[in-house]
Amino acid sequence: MTLMGSKVPMFKLRPYKGLLLAALFVFIVGGLLSACFFTEEADYVGYRHGLFTLLVTLVLGLLCIMAAFSRYRFRHLRHHRPGYKRG
Repeated sequence: MTLMGSKVPMFKLRPYKGLLLAALFVFIVGGLLSACFFTEEADYVGYRHGLFTLLVTLVLGLLCIMAAFSRYRFRHLRHHRPGYKRG
């Protein structure tokens, strides 16, 4: 974040780092697991398991990302103080 003169940015609007790390972990583990299902079993059952694992991974990862950025949905936290530039 860049500082504008003597004004201090509002650090309470940063996303949750723990949830972003959890989303990264879910994407890595789920991607590797689905790739394992896709490559080990070449039949239709292995393909379905890999596709199901990939879909669950995407849903869980996106939920973690949405929860990490949940602070941006609360507009009452973004109030302007008298010393801030409006606009």
